[in-house]
Amino acid sequence: MKISTLFKTGALLLPFAFAGVAETAQAQVNLVYSTYVAQGSTSNRQYEVFLDELSARTNGFVKVKDKLYLSALMKAGDHLTGVGKRVADVGYFCTGYTPALLPLTSMAELPYVSDKGDAVSAALHEMYETNDALRREYHKQNVELVAFDAPSATIIGVNKEIKSAADLKGLKVRAYGDLGKIAGKAGGMIPVPMSTAEIYTSMQTGAIDGYIGIPLWMPGPENWLPLTKTLIAPAMGTYYTCGLVMNLDLYKGLPDNVKQEMAKMRREFPKKSIALVEEGDAATVKDAQAKGVKFYRFTPAEVDAWKKTTDYDALKAEWIKTRQARTDANVEEYLKQYQAILAKYVPQSNYEQRFPK
Repeated sequence: MKISTLFKTGALLLPFAFAGVAETAQAQVNLVYSTYVAQGSTSNRQYEVFLDELSARTNGFVKVKDKLYLSALMKAGDHLTGVGKRVADVGYFCTGYTPALLPLTSMAELPYVSDKGDAVSAALHEMYETNDALRREYHKQNVELVAFDAPSATIIGVNKEIKSAADLKGLKVRAYGDLGKIAGKAGGMIPVPMSTAEIYTSMQTGAIDGYIGIPLWMPGPENWLPLTKTLIAPAMGTYYTCGLVMNLDLYKGLPDNVKQEMAKMRREFPKKSIALVEEGDAATVKDAQAKGVKFYRFTPAEVDAWKKTTDYDALKAEWIKTRQARTDANVEEYLKQYQAILAKYVPQSNYEQRFPK
């Protein structure tokens, strides 16, 4: 199903001037944008801002015709492949829903690596531009990576007052990938796989007691706070790689100056994304305080205990092994390259996940 339209025009259009040279094209690109999250969520807002800016910077040559939210067009796990099939022209995806398709990308989801989401985003963008194997991962799905989010460190939210990590034992929580395994092994929780779209109803009915694998900015706009009694910072670092992709056939047909502008915007995106993350974090904290939600941050001893119980070295080795089975690239070498680039960007980040004291 092809929803987008390339509108042919009788006259040449002037999309924008690039590097002082006016370039022309013979078509205007109207996009269909799809996401599975709510319109007000940070993960949606940042890409609407991105697409609006792309339209402005191309003088309306590229613009969004239709926007579909909350899985109106595709389910969460269908967005990567759906955009490749041109069900939508651009779409929001998260690696955790299709990890087998993006084994190299998913290495950036390794827990306890960094809580600096803008550094993670910047490192992934540099890797995408310099590492052929990572780029092939997306082109194999017939999509072009437009931008990566600046992810934030995971939180845990539960419908019980928590005063120590031990209080989490036995609680059923929505899980996200390997974070669910860690929560189960180290925290004694019961992981329940489901998408974020199912969390509210599942908490309301008692099917789950809370959630893990969620950024701080999310519980507010998703309306989970009325069902939440404590928000917890387990200091597990960033845990997701999400972003915006464009159908590759559509991308290849764009004028070179449009592609160059998109690449420039991609490199600018980490700082813009993290600014919206900080804004969303603050809004959730303020809303949570107004609703009487408590906050708890793991002590250093509790963080170390979770890592030890998980056997972090074994976990890392298993990550490399499972992802190596899904790619011809050398995953261990890829991880070393990614972490070296990440280390370059971490000192440039001022982001902190702020909980009330």
